[in-house]
Amino acid sequence: MIRLLLAVLLAATANLAAAAPATLAPAAFNNGTAVDESALGKRIPLVLVHGLGGSGQGWENFLQAYARSAGWQAAFKPYTFRYASDAADVLADPALPRTITGLGAAFRDALQSSYDKPTAAPHFGFGNKSLVILAHSMGGLVARSMMQEYTFADGKRGGDRVLHLVTLGAPHQGSPLADAAASLGLQLGEEFATAYGGFIADLAWTNFDQLNQPGRLCNAWLARLNNYAPSVNPYYGNCGGYATNPLRGYYDRITAYAAASLQQPDLQLGYGIFKPGSSAALYMPHTWLKNNLTLGYANDGIVPTVSAHFDWRAIGARKDAFHCDHRYLERGYTETVKAPAITYTDWAFCANSANGVTPTGVPNGWAVQGTIMADIGATFVAASQVQRVMDWAEQAFATHLQPAGAVTDLYEGFQFRHYPATQAYVGVKNGNVYYIGPASGGKLLLVGALAQMLAQAEAAGY
Repeated sequence: MIRLLLAVLLAATANLAAAAPATLAPAAFNNGTAVDESALGKRIPLVLVHGLGGSGQGWENFLQAYARSAGWQAAFKPYTFRYASDAADVLADPALPRTITGLGAAFRDALQSSYDKPTAAPHFGFGNKSLVILAHSMGGLVARSMMQEYTFADGKRGGDRVLHLVTLGAPHQGSPLADAAASLGLQLGEEFATAYGGFIADLAWTNFDQLNQPGRLCNAWLARLNNYAPSVNPYYGNCGGYATNPLRGYYDRITAYAAASLQQPDLQLGYGIFKPGSSAALYMPHTWLKNNLTLGYANDGIVPTVSAHFDWRAIGARKDAFHCDHRYLERGYTETVKAPAITYTDWAFCANSANGVTPTGVPNGWAVQGTIMADIGATFVAASQVQRVMDWAEQAFATHLQPAGAVTDLYEGFQFRHYPATQAYVGVKNGNVYYIGPASGGKLLLVGALAQMLAQAEAAGY
């Protein structure tokens, strides 16, 4: 049965787009056209990080939706980080990273270069800005490696520069499919068919739940990455126990999206919204994860839901994608809309609830409402607004907030900055701006609504 499974999957393997060496650049559409040619300005950088066997091409539909959203364009500017993960590409260049932690270093280096560049065209550097990251699959671990394992030239750790990391189907606890590919030689899914083996080994199942470890592999690197402070469980399957790393893990900055099944095709009869089914190449790995292990796992065709949700860790948020799969999480899909007056197709993303996606109403549109991308976009817009208000406050109330350029941190729902020279804090929570420090007698003071402060910041050019 296993050999038959291997043969069928290899026969179904599609040609994956060749990945480029590690580069970070302003995002471009697949036809090479720039998505946003204007300077970063007061916006925040959004860095898109693809997964194993992927490329920047997987973000096309998100970028098309960005180009149609004035709110998104006003809040953030998209960049793409691309790296080689295909075995042929990696082996052709000895200088390319061969581990996920190596990719994390390359990501840090690329970001450092952007911080060092002028902010004006044609460089579009980051200045002193914090950033947000949207990562698919293994890209989530690349981002976490950068955040937890590396430091920038100014001494700030990678995670200090990241406001939010949103992951789409990231194998935070690994995937048993990687164990099968590494130890049994099974290429369970296109993602593993041509990938470099070192990356596959780094994706092995950590056995965090102590219930399964196919092939009895030990993913020591990922087990340690998941055991930074605060740690809740120092045991990781066959890796044994690890002392907690005293460095912060930045887990509270992660929003982890997961899908629990494949997308079933709708029978296109009558009127309604009809979605395509998942690729046939995902059905066998999906079934293998559910039925061929001691404990069956709900999964998106590549990653168990418990891994994509980063279970057993206190993180920022866990969210679900409905009627979706591992590939659609990133790429979206074409849906057909049949109405009495018109039948048309538009692009949609995975739904953020069981209610489904609201169609665009026009042919070849990009449906966003009711999708996970609508939620993600709102998160990034809110982050941008908070940063603009805080940047403005540092100038408007400079005598109270020193030194300027403080790192934005998170605590119990607050986004805040601490100013040690003046012993003051400014924080935002639930749409309100707060201050605590000498000017308030050391008591928490409600300054006003974020919307009110944002209007003043915008009027001042922020």
